[in-house]
Amino acid sequence: MRQSRPSLVSGARYWLLAWTVPMSIGIGWGVGWLLDGHFGTEPWLQVVGFLLGAAAGLRQILQLMGGDDS
Repeated sequence: MRQSRPSLVSGARYWLLAWTVPMSIGIGWGVGWLLDGHFGTEPWLQVVGFLLGAAAGLRQILQLMGGDDS
């Protein structure tokens, strides 16, 4: 059975939406963890990285849902 092109594109878009927030949070937390190890400020930069990652993920989802490419 052959799938049409629009359904594949739609599926890819939903896959991207599903992974945007977890990846953003993971990257933010990871950078915070590395910086905490370097500066000895554990766990404060991890918390800041987590929050910045969550905000970045939410912003990306809002852009994808709104179709805003800027």
